[in-house]
Amino acid sequence: MKGIVFTELVRFLDLTGGPVFAEKVLAQAGLEHGGVYTRVGQYPWQEAVRVVEAASRESGADFAALCTDFGAYLFDRFTVLYAEIVGRYATAEALLSHVGDHIHEEVRVLYPDANPPEVMTVSNGDTLHVHYSSHRPFAHIAHGLVTGAMKHFGDGRKLEWITANEEGSSAEFALTG
Repeated sequence: MKGIVFTELVRFLDLTGGPVFAEKVLAQAGLEHGGVYTRVGQYPWQEAVRVVEAASRESGADFAALCTDFGAYLFDRFTVLYAEIVGRYATAEALLSHVGDHIHEEVRVLYPDANPPEVMTVSNGDTLHVHYSSHRPFAHIAHGLVTGAMKHFGDGRKLEWITANEEGSSAEFALTG
């Protein structure tokens, strides 16, 4: 998994719990890289899971809730780091509808070794169904990313979790209302 996700995860921990909290979490996670990441590096996704598990233990917060919060934070960061990409879209629905065929293609250009998840959308009247599928169990992060997109674009619809597999590598969400 790309290092940018790891560097932003460490930044998220630092911002939400403070530097001492972030250091404790990284120490408890037992990471091969010791919690030192570069944006362009490639790291095992399992390390991100270990970091969030350690943050959950240290803070008492629910693992899934931390992942969702991180996803929303990550989208907010993407609006800064990739403003030219996010700025091409006028609505959350427009952006979400182009994650698979446009945004992830640009990710592959920027990071040729990237293996982004599959994101597909189906519009049905006022409802947009978002389908997430990956070899990584990050459905809760995906949910947070969708939440972040909706907030960024002022989309007032409700986000419903429709279904997910047990591993969290596949899920469906719906923007309704």
